Amino acid sequence: MMIGCCLCSSFSATKISRDEILLKGLFGRLYKAPSDSARSILNDSICHQFNATLSNDSSFQYAFDSLAYLGKIYSTDHKLRIYSWNYISDTGDYRFFTYFQFSTKQLIQLVQNRPCYLPDEEKIITANNWYGALYYNAIPINRDNQTQYILLGWSHLSESENFKIIDVLSLKDSTITFGAPIFNTESRFRMAMPYSSAHSLALQYDAKRSLFIFNHLHEEGNKDKKIPDESFSGYQLVNNKLVYKEEVTFDHKEENQPRTKVEYGLEPNK
Repeated sequence: MMIGCCLCSSFSATKISRDEILLKGLFGRLYKAPSDSARSILNDSICHQFNATLSNDSSFQYAFDSLAYLGKIYSTDHKLRIYSWNYISDTGDYRFFTYFQFSTKQLIQLVQNRPCYLPDEEKIITANNWYGALYYNAIPINRDNQTQYILLGWSHLSESENFKIIDVLSLKDSTITFGAPIFNTESRFRMAMPYSSAHSLALQYDAKRSLFIFNHLHEEGNKDKKIPDESFSGYQLVNNKLVYKEEVTFDHKEENQPRTKVEYGLEPNK
């Protein structure tokens, strides 16, 4: 029996290693593709391969280190893994793709069905109406005897504007939704922060203080795009609720810590 288990484990590891090589090739071709039609065909092949690869029991712990343009993060409780990537269309629009892989072996694929948009902060959003983003942190909370995840994400609105987001992921009966009334500010289900793409916006989680920290944003002159300044606000996680803090300190040592490439976008030369 022990020999059989070892052989199965070895076969699984070999299979997923081969899958990684195949995916690396597909991603390389995706970012060199000359047209939207070619990119669409290659991306469909990536999704098809991912569906097969992530069904492998070894995949949840597998590093996928060679896939440079695939965002790979674990939630802080290590019970959720998020895979993200994107590509740019001929018109300059961004297309985002995500898989949520749970330690319970549930696998949810997200496909962006419309151009990126700034989501309403006061509505639940279904998977079919996903705004498109790359997620770079996931923090679990417990509400109504259910684990939900606070997500931090980055997205692209236009050549001149990006946005970052604090959102809430819920899973029920194999269906995911985004947004929840965990903010102490009235009617807010998420926080979306558009800002000028010529600047960088900090949005980070300080686990020691259970604090989500972000720059203040202001309009500069007659420009309609908001830019970050050097002061910070935050939301503190208290009893699974987010409590707004107008002024918070930001430890710039945190700014120098290595961050996942997802936080900057995954497109080539980003």
